[in-house]
Amino acid sequence: MVENDKIQFNFSYYALNLLGKQLYTNRWSAMSELVANGLDAGAKSVRLYINSIDKNHSAIEIFDDGSGMSLDDLSNKYTKIGRNRRLYEKELSEKVKGRKGIGKLATLYLTKKYYIVTKQNGITSAWILDSTNALEDDVPELVSVDVSEIGIENELLWNRYTSGTLLKLVDVNMSGFGETRLKSLKQALSEFYILDNLGASIEVAYRDNKNEKIKYETVEKTIAFKNFYSFFSTNTGNNSEIQKLSSEVYIKNSRYEEFLERKRKVKIHDSSEFPEIEGKRKFLTLSGKEKNIEYKLSGWIGIHSTIKVGEARENDENFIKNDTYNPSRIRLYVRDKLAVENFYEYLGNTSAMRPYIEGEISFDILDNNELEDISTPSREGFSKDEERIKLLKEIVTPIVNRLISDRNAISAVISQEDREEEERRLELEREERRGEEKEKPEKGKLKRGERQRGKQRNLKQKTLI
Repeated sequence: MVENDKIQFNFSYYALNLLGKQLYTNRWSAMSELVANGLDAGAKSVRLYINSIDKNHSAIEIFDDGSGMSLDDLSNKYTKIGRNRRLYEKELSEKVKGRKGIGKLATLYLTKKYYIVTKQNGITSAWILDSTNALEDDVPELVSVDVSEIGIENELLWNRYTSGTLLKLVDVNMSGFGETRLKSLKQALSEFYILDNLGASIEVAYRDNKNEKIKYETVEKTIAFKNFYSFFSTNTGNNSEIQKLSSEVYIKNSRYEEFLERKRKVKIHDSSEFPEIEGKRKFLTLSGKEKNIEYKLSGWIGIHSTIKVGEARENDENFIKNDTYNPSRIRLYVRDKLAVENFYEYLGNTSAMRPYIEGEISFDILDNNELEDISTPSREGFSKDEERIKLLKEIVTPIVNRLISDRNAISAVISQEDREEEERRLELEREERRGEEKEKPEKGKLKRGERQRGKQRNLKQKTLI
């Protein structure tokens, strides 16, 4: 496009599809991005629905009660790839999760055809983007359609909203995902957000049978807090994770059955033990000037008493360990959204207790508006050599070391108890043997006396004869 003696760039379908494939590694991360778009629009409710009756041609509807979009929003904001929303909407700059303006590419990762229906100020409009038969160098475009053509399955719910946005993705290939994995969507989605901080609800519904009704369930975390032996949290209030812990847990490491039912007192650590979790540090800003910027770690990290499912469920029936949920991770969040699936991998800690560590921590300075964007091209991590990541490692390492030290210490206590019990039992065996040795001479004397008396009887008998 030539405008005012300037030639503007256009993105082709090929470029958008290529970006989408590089940004997302699985369907769940793409879906979570679309949910985040609704949250960024100020929604109080976001619903995700999957119709997988025909897995090769599944349909997905994601709709929210957020601000919706006007025609101007669609043409100048939604269709602009790489728009930094935080620069234009200052009042939302500290709340908005997205920064690059490319989250919408999640739709193209999932399908080549989708609809947008949006409401704002009493005006509803509907659009389609269809690249099914498009050439790679064609320029993507939204085409206006009538809402009645879309076939919204959640129409009754959607009609209750006075504003908001609905995405309908069609012909989504969900093959290769077993029933159990698909039905674990609620669990998988719960990992993508700090749910308590959202101020909004996320609900999901999954349908794979045409006779099945659409039933929504709220996304909630199911963390086995009562299985933690040692625990750190920055929040010690009435609603903190600490309130969800048990006072004692089973650690069934003993070799002796009578010790297996012995409970161990849970250890709790707070911010007072680790003052370095917050402060100020000098960073080079986007303006090229150095500035002291505040940082603060928030969240929790714990070490499980056991990761054997059967034993862990004796402490907490919520303990889960499967293909969908892995408790052996420190999930790192930025602006309440998952940024790194397992920050433990950044620490370089090779302790045998590594699989026992679980946590959810936030460190928002990693996405500070004044500082350079340091996320990797895949948007699923950060460079380990970046200054802010090094700072976070300095903060988290002593916390993790303390938890591991606690867990190793109780293992040492149990081992010592076993050694003492073993020595006690050996001593009992030795005493029994000494008692048996004492009895042997007495028995020997008794037998010799009987033999002597027997000889005397025989002698008397011979004399009589």
